[in-house]
Amino acid sequence: MTKALSTFAIAGMLHVDPGSVANWIDQGLLKAHRTPGGHRRVAAGDLEWFLRKHEMPIPEELYSSPTQVLVVDDEPAITQMISQTIKAAHPEYEILEAHDGFAAGTVLATARPDVVVLDLRMPGMDGFAVCQVIRAKKNTSHAHVIAITAHPSPENEHRIIKCGANVCLSKPLDMELLLREIETAVER
Repeated sequence: MTKALSTFAIAGMLHVDPGSVANWIDQGLLKAHRTPGGHRRVAAGDLEWFLRKHEMPIPEELYSSPTQVLVVDDEPAITQMISQTIKAAHPEYEILEAHDGFAAGTVLATARPDVVVLDLRMPGMDGFAVCQVIRAKKNTSHAHVIAITAHPSPENEHRIIKCGANVCLSKPLDMELLLREIETAVER
């Protein structure tokens, strides 16, 4: 799968104004497509071609690295089921696992996951605290956090969204919905 980059992501990488990137696209200098919502997206390979053609430096973050998904749940069977489902649908993704909040913190110290599937209730450090750590750290603040819980309530959902999660899904998980949420996050 080719990673699609937004004009804002490209602008951040190149340290230019997002309007400049939009102008390059509109002038036909940089190949792009539009999402159904009208947003411009550029394939990483097309951006690399553009940069080489215009003798611009290629930022390190453009070099492809696999999409990383961190799955955090204190029940190993659930972690394994989620990981296997994601891997079956997207063998190109790198799946990382942690079985408690502290282990998740250890993984987050060295990895830069693009997506985190995060259980709310775990012994020790719960999902709320892990989400706050994700948002507080510069190298993980970009991650799309999908909270999951066997105890859905408006209070839990409000609290985890306030902590920085993008969405909260109920257990038992609808695996198709989870995959769609992950795919949407990766496309951004």
